[in-house]
Amino acid sequence: MPRSDMQRLGLVRTATWILVVLIVAVTLVPLGLRPVVTANPSVERAAAYALTGLLMMVSYPKHWRRILIGSILLAGGLEAAQTLTGTRHGRFDDFLVKAGAALAGAVAGLALASLASRRLNARAGG
Repeated sequence: MPRSDMQRLGLVRTATWILVVLIVAVTLVPLGLRPVVTANPSVERAAAYALTGLLMMVSYPKHWRRILIGSILLAGGLEAAQTLTGTRHGRFDDFLVKAGAALAGAVAGLALASLASRRLNARAGG
């Protein structure tokens, strides 16, 4: 892989882990400190988890099984952890939104990674 591609991959991986840390923080901070971007929190949840799933899969396409399982575990674990806070509550329907969005993003990321791999192989072979 050329150096410029490695640098881009490094940036994507860094952005991915920053997003994961932000999701954890936003999920577990007191409700009054949670940033509000839209009027519908489910849209915010879905967007954040879908983007995370997509970036994870683009960053680590060879680990797709772990990413799919990890996406579900992250969503479930954070919903469960909310019950340990005094101002938050974990709900099953929120878990379904988060896990579903993460899986959809991961599948989209896997498709993108597959296309990119084919493109690189075609460029290298042709």
